[in-house]
Amino acid sequence: MAEETKNLLSDVQVVLLRPRWARNLGSVARAMKNFGLRNLILVDSKIGSWNDAYQMAVHAGDVLENATTMNLTEALAPATWIVGTTNKPPPGTLMMTPREVAEEAAVRGAPTLLFGGEIHGLDPAELLRCHVVSTVPAAPEQSSLNLAQAVCVYGAELFFAHGFAAQRSAQKECEERAPIASTEMLQRVEDSLQRLLEKSAWSKADRPKNSIAALMQPFYRAQLTEKEARAWLVALGKCLPR
Repeated sequence: MAEETKNLLSDVQVVLLRPRWARNLGSVARAMKNFGLRNLILVDSKIGSWNDAYQMAVHAGDVLENATTMNLTEALAPATWIVGTTNKPPPGTLMMTPREVAEEAAVRGAPTLLFGGEIHGLDPAELLRCHVVSTVPAAPEQSSLNLAQAVCVYGAELFFAHGFAAQRSAQKECEERAPIASTEMLQRVEDSLQRLLEKSAWSKADRPKNSIAALMQPFYRAQLTEKEARAWLVALGKCLPR
């Protein structure tokens, strides 16, 4: 599953059509690297020097170095699922949010994400040639996102659905394998805690009979591992008077 996830993210194509500003290009590369996307294609680029791009692409210079430049026909020729992004979808197109695109990727595979230029975006004819048109839900008074912001939103949704979820599942699996502290270990924690509190102002107050048990209940609910219980025993042992 982890290998399949890695392949999906690394197969996503980010196509920038008519990009104008190097700083935006660098920010796009950084956003891509944040979320495990690698393939950047520039079509009809208006950018001259890339100095500012490299300045903005913090730890993502490799994305810029591996970027390719080609015409739109070449960029889209291998694509089986083109997602055109816009805040003004033309009538008659299939609409999806970035989250829906990420969910659909589980069925259709890695999308080719097509982003228009910073000033005019994609024109209606270009959008009508996409399999899906996608819009980032935004407040109507300011529905247009910066190019790098838009790439970031799609990257985050794809990574959450196909990268982070797998990481979290693997982490949970690892946590589930960790040995849980026995009742005997928790009883030792309780004994140490009780001895420590007997020497403090806490014991002088009028407290219910089961007050120590109430303090321990969060430990039982949390299902402490053996390692965590030992850490508590060491900490409480350091606090107890010699």
